[in-house]
Parts: sequence; structure tokens; C-alpha cells
Amino acid sequence: MGSSATKATAVGVIRRLRAAGHEALLAGGCVRDMLMGHRASDYDVATSATPQQVKRLFGHVLMIGAKFGVAMVIINRRTVEVTTFRSDLSYSDGRHPDSVKFVSAREDAQRRDFTINGMFYDPLCGKVIDYIDGRKDLQAGVIRAIGDPHRRFAEDYLRMLRAVRFSGRFGFRIDRDTAKAIKRRAGRITQISGERIREELEKMCADATAAASLMQLHKLGLLEAILPEIFADTSGWVKVSRRAGAVTSRGDALLTIATMLCDLPANDIRRIVRRWGGSNEMRKSLLWMGEHLDDWKTVPDMPLAEFKRILAHRDFRRLEALWRFEERTSTGGKRYYLAIRRRIKAIDPKQIDPEPLVTGADLKEIGLKEGAILGRVLRRLYDAQLNEQITNRRDALKMARGMVHQDK
Repeated sequence: MGSSATKATAVGVIRRLRAAGHEALLAGGCVRDMLMGHRASDYDVATSATPQQVKRLFGHVLMIGAKFGVAMVIINRRTVEVTTFRSDLSYSDGRHPDSVKFVSAREDAQRRDFTINGMFYDPLCGKVIDYIDGRKDLQAGVIRAIGDPHRRFAEDYLRMLRAVRFSGRFGFRIDRDTAKAIKRRAGRITQISGERIREELEKMCADATAAASLMQLHKLGLLEAILPEIFADTSGWVKVSRRAGAVTSRGDALLTIATMLCDLPANDIRRIVRRWGGSNEMRKSLLWMGEHLDDWKTVPDMPLAEFKRILAHRDFRRLEALWRFEERTSTGGKRYYLAIRRRIKAIDPKQIDPEPLVTGADLKEIGLKEGAILGRVLRRLYDAQLNEQITNRRDALKMARGMVHQDK
């Protein structure tokens, strides 16, 4: 599919639907963002036209969600999600409606998640269409489920996480009845796939207000359901909350997730990432940060080669942020952090992760055969290069000949 639709693309879709005699409006988050003065990330269209009618009007339409009333219209590589006004009849899997009934815009608003997300906007006459008092809650700064909150969450348990994400992102409070319903159903969040939970957490953790969101997750019982490993240790949540408060303002999702997981045993981290359907890169990054979490105590004096390898890692800046917090918590100061920064400044950036002075082909030319010895010699030579014991190819080859002679 193409990239998300611009407003102009979505309005173009609305004009064509209207010209064919159908009702069509902007819907959902883009209306909320517009009223808040925020830039919308995408623009969705709600219409009285069925997916089949939409398909007949546009040249390139994907019917992936047609049975749920959704058609994806692609114009100039921009994708507009066009959804037929519908009422969801039941949700047996806590995610998808078992069947839908095509209805009016007023009825369609009633099946959406929160009042602030349930408004429509007519861009052709500049009118907000609000059947659920969404504008009132937007002005009051309230996250409120539409209708019965227990029913809204039973339809899709992920909405409980979305309530927290919107609350943190906008600085809104969660309505009392909505919060009560979340607390009551928090344990059922695990009925949602790990992938969907991770995706929602990543969005939440990419926001500078992530620390407040994590506090809210804990308060509502969601965090313990999602990450029981944190609570296996009585001090686990205390550490997580303090660490999150120190680093999440960076708006770095992976760093925020690391604040929750870096204290855990490596096997727990592997299990969680697997449960979440996370990538190998995510697993490796979290394991690496966990492995080196306490190195701030020894980094100023560790061998230069080892220090450079840490500096060269893609997650070093994240680890450094964790180090600052760990030292401040342990000592109340930043002596080690300042020593680390001085050591970094003393290193030529080009020498942190340089190309090897000697390759495997070079070692073969001086008589070393492929095998374990060759790999060992290459590692020792590169260590010497990183330690700045050798700085040119001639000296590297001389050292290599000596190593080959010793190993023979």
C-alpha cells in the first residue's frame, strides 16, 4: 500500500463520493487533531457507500477489510481508508466484529471507542458533526468511552491501552467510569496478541510523556498484566518508575522499553520479546543494554578496545542515559559520567570503529590457513589496533607474523 493520505487526497475522495450521491465525511482521529490544532498523521473517510460501491468509483481499491465495511482507496500512492457507516453486532474474539450492519452516521459514531475520536467533519462546508459530545470532552480534557465502557472494552481489549496512551499524549484525565471499567478488565488485556500490545506500547513509549503513561498503566492494573516479570521483585516497579521518570522525556520508544526490562534476567528479556513478536534487533538491543547496565562503574578504567566497542554500538547513547541514572541513584553524583565523557573526548572519532589494518586475506598470504587460529589472530590484531598499540599496516603485519609464529 502507499503512504498515508494527505487531507487534500481524502477531501478528493469525499468529493467523488458526494458526486455519486453518497454521504461522506472525515472521521476519527484526524477530526480530533484538527480541533486541537495538531497535524493529523492520516485522514480517514466514513461514508454511506458500501465497499463495492467505493470500488466502482475508484481505479485502485484494496478490499482487504471489505467484510467489515473497509475499502482502501489508493490515489497517487496515497492510501485513504474508506469505511462504511456501520454498527458492529458482536465481538467474540475481543478484536474483530463477528458481523456488521451498515447504518447511519449517528449510529456509526456509537460504535467507536472514545468520544474524542467519535466526531465527523464535513470539509466541504467546514462543519463538525458531533453525536457523542466529543467536542465537550475534548475541551474538558477527558478520555471517555462512548456508551457503556465495559461493552466498549469487551469489543476490543486493546482500547484499554489506547485510553492510557491518549491520556498521556494529551495530558487528559480518564473519566471515572471508564477507568473503573479498565481496572475491572485489566487482566484480560493478555487475550490480545503480543504483537498488538507491543505496537501500542511502542506508540506510548515514543511520546515524551511516557513516564506518566507507565504510571497510569500501573495504577489501572494493566502493566502487571502485560509485564508480570517486573513485579516478581518487590522493588522492581520502584526502579522502573524512577528510571522512566529520568529518561523517557527523550521520546525514545526503545530506551523507554529498556527502562522496564534492563534489570531482568536475559532469559526473561528473550521471553518477553518473543511474546511480543519483537524483532531480532529489538531483542539484541535490550539484551546488550541489560548486559552493560552496570558498566558505568568500570568504564573509565576498562581496556581501550573494550571501551571503543561499547562506544561503537548503535545503542550506546541509550545506554549512556541509563548509566547517568544508575550512577545518580547509587551515588547521588556524576563523577563516573564526567570521567566517561572525558575519555570519549580524548578518542579520535575515526578510531572508535576503524577498518581493520589487516584482513584474513593478508594472513593467508603470510602462510596462515583458514580456521580457528586465523580468527583468533584477527581478533587479537584488531584489539591491538583499537588499543592503539599499532597504527599502520606495516606494524600490523609485523605483529601478525609474530602471532602466527607463536601459534605454530
